[in-house]
Amino acid sequence: MKDAFAGPAAATQKYLRTSLAAIAFALIVWVVAPSVGLAQESKPPDRYTEVANKLLSLTKLPLSDCRWHADVAHPEDGSLDDSAWKPISLGANFESGAQVFRCWFTVPQKVNGYDVRAANLKFAMDLQGDGMTMLSIYSNNYSIYRGNADTLEPVSLTTNAQPGQRFLVAVRLEVGDQPRKLVRSEILIEPPATRPDPALLQLEILSLQPILRAYPDPKRQKQFDSAVAAIDFSKLNAGDQAGFDASLQSAQNHLQALQSWVRQFKIRAVGNSHIDMAWLWPWTETVELVHNTFRSALDMMHEYPTFTYTASTARAYEWMEEKYPQLFQEIQQRVKEGRWEIVGGMWVEPDLNMPGGESLTRQILIGKQYFKKKFGVDVKIGWNPDSFGYNAQLPQIYKKSGIDYFVTQKLLWAHEFTTFPYKLFWWQAPDGSRLLTYFPHDYAGGIDAESLATEIDHEKIPSQCCGRG
Repeated sequence: MKDAFAGPAAATQKYLRTSLAAIAFALIVWVVAPSVGLAQESKPPDRYTEVANKLLSLTKLPLSDCRWHADVAHPEDGSLDDSAWKPISLGANFESGAQVFRCWFTVPQKVNGYDVRAANLKFAMDLQGDGMTMLSIYSNNYSIYRGNADTLEPVSLTTNAQPGQRFLVAVRLEVGDQPRKLVRSEILIEPPATRPDPALLQLEILSLQPILRAYPDPKRQKQFDSAVAAIDFSKLNAGDQAGFDASLQSAQNHLQALQSWVRQFKIRAVGNSHIDMAWLWPWTETVELVHNTFRSALDMMHEYPTFTYTASTARAYEWMEEKYPQLFQEIQQRVKEGRWEIVGGMWVEPDLNMPGGESLTRQILIGKQYFKKKFGVDVKIGWNPDSFGYNAQLPQIYKKSGIDYFVTQKLLWAHEFTTFPYKLFWWQAPDGSRLLTYFPHDYAGGIDAESLATEIDHEKIPSQCCGRG
């Protein structure tokens, strides 16, 4: 598998993350906003970026005192002498097999002038690369995480930090057959609930910028500028923590004036699993992978009533019908409820460049017939996020097969020399057939606010074909 799961946004503005490595996230974004022309792209003023970066510098610290060793018993033991271990930093590569690294961290009184007393401190770590890696993470002898590296979220070290506290973070990695690179290892700082959060304000500044850029208005821009100007870093320089917190609260109050306008924009986040029919595993394992993934999605629907899901590939559904009929019936019920959407319309997600037109047409014909017969659904969304090619006749083939939309992303992910310039555009075939085409912002789309706001900046349907207009 090459995917990780990011779940739906909760009302508390915190996002659900699970250990379901089989599920990846794709985003279908619908924007409800005033009808205006396309805004001219412009570089955000440096002062916004400068303020956002300063706020960010108050919310995290790199873990720099880290050392690596081959697997040892009880790496969490504080009395273990690691002085001879190999120092590591960001960019370190972990080869296959079991191994450990440890990082020592002492809580400072201030970070860039910002008081961290009583803060919630979290350990954040990310590994880059394919393959399965299991992690065991310890803090001062206590186990705080055990699971897949791809679904790791920041884990709490303390909810009441005090200057001088010392932490030993120990990590055991069980790396699969592909190496992984350390790309993140840091301590996140969250102030107590009685104080405004610089990280939240930084996120609001970054996420509001692309929306204001896409839908410019002098009055709203002035309100936004007033919020940014209210942040007074000179208070930190003078040692006035209360005054700085008050300036953050003032900035938040200014932003409240934009709340009703921002809420016009609606983002629908739908879970999706991209499952290759055969990629580094046998067919029998693919069947089990589909079962485990679909089972996980159905279980999440019980736990989270607003969770919705989408999946393509008629052959995958047929496997469930043949081997797991009860699960198949559950999917049928969720489709009727509108919580499970069927996309793609093809028998599998094929390569779209090498097969002939007859082959692709037959993929759609047989796939759509199956979905219509088993679920009563006439699929309208073409779905092939991982194809390595796209022939010019695809809009014609899709449109004449009763499919009106197409979703992919490979051109944004696998390019080497040329960056594809469009995300939502009319794709026109040589015969004049037009297909409304959408590229999500990544292979497995996350749900962080800044990237989603950037989606809103892009999601205006061009008035002409082929991405122009």
